[in-house]
Amino acid sequence: MGFLSSSPKKEKLVAIFDIGSGSVGGAIARIPTDDKNIPQIIKSARTEIKFQNELDFNMFLADMLEALNATATELLKGKVGAPDEIVCVMASPWYLSETRTIKIAKEHSFVFTNKFAEELFQKEIASLTEMYQKKYGGVESAPEVIEHHIMGVSLNGYPIADPIGKKTLSVEMNIIISLSPKLCLDKIKKTLSKVYHSTPVSFSSFAVASYIAVRDRYVSPDSYLLLDISGEITDVGIVSKGILKATLSFPFGKKTFFKYMCSKLEVELRDAQELFTLYNGGIISDKFKDKLGPLFKSIENSWSEAFRACIGTLPHTLTLPGTMFVTADADIRGWFVKVLQNEEYIKSMVAEHACTVITLEGPEFLNMCAVKEGICDPFLMIEAIAITRKTNK
Repeated sequence: MGFLSSSPKKEKLVAIFDIGSGSVGGAIARIPTDDKNIPQIIKSARTEIKFQNELDFNMFLADMLEALNATATELLKGKVGAPDEIVCVMASPWYLSETRTIKIAKEHSFVFTNKFAEELFQKEIASLTEMYQKKYGGVESAPEVIEHHIMGVSLNGYPIADPIGKKTLSVEMNIIISLSPKLCLDKIKKTLSKVYHSTPVSFSSFAVASYIAVRDRYVSPDSYLLLDISGEITDVGIVSKGILKATLSFPFGKKTFFKYMCSKLEVELRDAQELFTLYNGGIISDKFKDKLGPLFKSIENSWSEAFRACIGTLPHTLTLPGTMFVTADADIRGWFVKVLQNEEYIKSMVAEHACTVITLEGPEFLNMCAVKEGICDPFLMIEAIAITRKTNK
């Protein structure tokens, strides 16, 4: 028996694809199968999604799939081994998340079990599926559940980390369910099958991944915002007392910023990007500075108003925390940070009317995710950390 038995694998090789609205990133990562080690990214790549002046969703989907294929092909060229599995982490608009608070109270005490929690989940999933099928029509266009998680449980009104097996009279369970159009999922699988032929593919959301990574990296505060400013969309996650309470989004991102510049200045994308770099670096003539200043202020106001309108849809009982964790591309990150810190619209909305903005740039996660080569891509590092936590939970 000793000659034939083999010890369990200490790690697995996972291909991670970060599918956003501005680019598609990819990594081959060693994911440990125990909690004694950290993941390691051994190869990474990123491909920009083509810039469109007027957004057409079918063309946008085709361009995203083209970027996905290019990224997967680049990873394959690295010859670092065949992955055991593929995990696609979706950002808006490729998925949507629904947060729910389930409340149950009974006259007599009962035991909270895994079966009880799963039954509650399945009821919510069935309800959501029915709602979206009615809204979107056919099966292909209706969203499909890609993940579901319990964010927190309270028994008899008190939060509890390990509720399984405990007796209670009441339960409050915060859950998140992420969905993506079946048509989109099928096309992603088909694209990846051309590069990684029979490798199993699963899906998850960047909202949950960033929540897990930030929660494990920062002990405090326990209430904060998660802002992911991508190409076409800004995603917002609201964490209150350690629980991801809500996920929102609005259509304004990095590409929106540059489209506005191109339109107002009547220039090509490359020229708009160069002007912004010069302006942001303080190395532009006074003539251009005077011309660009009002333009950037107008963009700032537009993004701030969209942010305010998005937050305005939240229940009034949910206090908006003043700490914000931001993921964004390096070339535009600093500008959005200044907006968050200085814009009076935003400061008036948050606790104590002051914003503490923490940018997630990659190096701060190096004690949780090693990088063998290349830059510290914060999106891929966050996703590798989240996959590891899910593997070893």
